[in-house]
Amino acid sequence: MYLIGIDIGGTKISCCIGNEKGKILASHRILTQPLGGAKKGVKALFAQVHQLLKEAKVSLKEIKAIGLSSPGPIDYKAGKMLTPPNLKGWENTKLASLFQKEFKKPVFMNNDANAAAIAEYEFGKSKGTPNLIYLTLSTGMGAGIFINGKLLQGASDTAGEVGHYVLDGNGPICPCGLRGCFEVYCGGANLAKLIREEIKHEKVCTQILKEAGGEIEKIEVTHLIKAVKKKDPFALSIWEDFIEKLAQGIGIMLMCYNPEALILGTIAIHAQDLLLVPLRKALPNYAWKEPLACCRISCSTLGDKSSELSALALAISGLKKGKTRA
Repeated sequence: MYLIGIDIGGTKISCCIGNEKGKILASHRILTQPLGGAKKGVKALFAQVHQLLKEAKVSLKEIKAIGLSSPGPIDYKAGKMLTPPNLKGWENTKLASLFQKEFKKPVFMNNDANAAAIAEYEFGKSKGTPNLIYLTLSTGMGAGIFINGKLLQGASDTAGEVGHYVLDGNGPICPCGLRGCFEVYCGGANLAKLIREEIKHEKVCTQILKEAGGEIEKIEVTHLIKAVKKKDPFALSIWEDFIEKLAQGIGIMLMCYNPEALILGTIAIHAQDLLLVPLRKALPNYAWKEPLACCRISCSTLGDKSSELSALALAISGLKKGKTRA
């Protein structure tokens, strides 16, 4: 059974052709921002899919379904992107119907965090774990939440938008419009922005800037991680604050959902024990020992194809349920 997978992110878009076992036959990634918005972007994705079908030597007739992963918030039933904070120009795009019209296949769409959680549930080390949370910890932040083996969608399709619960009502303004969101402190884009602004305004001399080749505007979280490993004082201070806010946010999830597995995405994958060790040390300040004791906290092991697998997992899950969201 062959499937099409599309994962739309704030930084990149992953397209692939794969099967129900998670084997990827052909894939390609393109940068999101140069596309300039949905009108141009969707057409580019159509062309990309047709090219990948040729590369995989799979005919469109052999495709059983399409999985579409996009940043939240979304309208799950309508297969529509709403107002993604980190993806300007894609607001109110009826993605599912556009893809269904182009390819004449069942289309299953969900937000990126839910898609990643389904991928972990279908393919990951915690496969089949009934109570599982995946925290994206990427450009933005969101969680996919399984409770008793069922994905938590919510009445308005916003269950799991944990990146936008407020940790400090007097904190910085978040792109979503609220103040002091979890994502403001721990989302990759906002964390990098905070670092760049502080270095620029305070004229900080730091290894972070050296790792970015001396160019402030090129600073990303990966440069912070490298500087922390070299024990740069400024980087260590930023990292300590980041871990504390991460523990605060995760503590809320542990208390609310009591998962057996909490799987962390991009930033944790890059940092590994540099993040996991201090996080586990800080968590008892924000969660009871009972939910902590029964929860395995780890980094995703799906590797560099996690985006593609997330989109494929949506198609697989949708076919199992037998309901098209378009």
